[in-house]
Amino acid sequence: MLIFNKKKKNLNNIYNKIVEESKVSYYLLNFERINTDHFREVFQINLILILWYMKTKNLSQRYLEYLINIFIKDLEGMVIELGGSETSLRKKIRKFIENFYGRLYAFSEIFDNFENGGKKKLKDVINKNLKSPQLTKLMVNYLSLNYNHLKKLDEKSFWRANLFAGK
Repeated sequence: MLIFNKKKKNLNNIYNKIVEESKVSYYLLNFERINTDHFREVFQINLILILWYMKTKNLSQRYLEYLINIFIKDLEGMVIELGGSETSLRKKIRKFIENFYGRLYAFSEIFDNFENGGKKKLKDVINKNLKSPQLTKLMVNYLSLNYNHLKKLDEKSFWRANLFAGK
């Protein structure tokens, strides 16, 4: 338990780094107009990429669950901020959570097979969601860069939150 408590601070830093990277990436990807769906797309894929990394490095399942729980709490806060009542909270975010777990599974398979056709599948999935060939190309290049960075990243650097290329 003591080791997990020590890692909580690192996990919170990692989650915050994912949020910050997603904000920066959202603007660097030159989305034509502010669209919360596009930001959510960037954020979820960044989170999924980090969870995939953690799983491939056989980090404790508790660490993955902790990051997902932070994400769910953020979703709950977002729904309340947008005017949702706390009584219907679970019902409203259930769809978001189901969608996230589906995407986690699908994108993890894509990243597992990235060098063997996964990159093409990633392009197809991103294009379907963003509906813009220009944005799709930028997003796939961004994710490819970070995928390659994470493939080389050692665990020590990960815990120091050196998660994304060029950071």
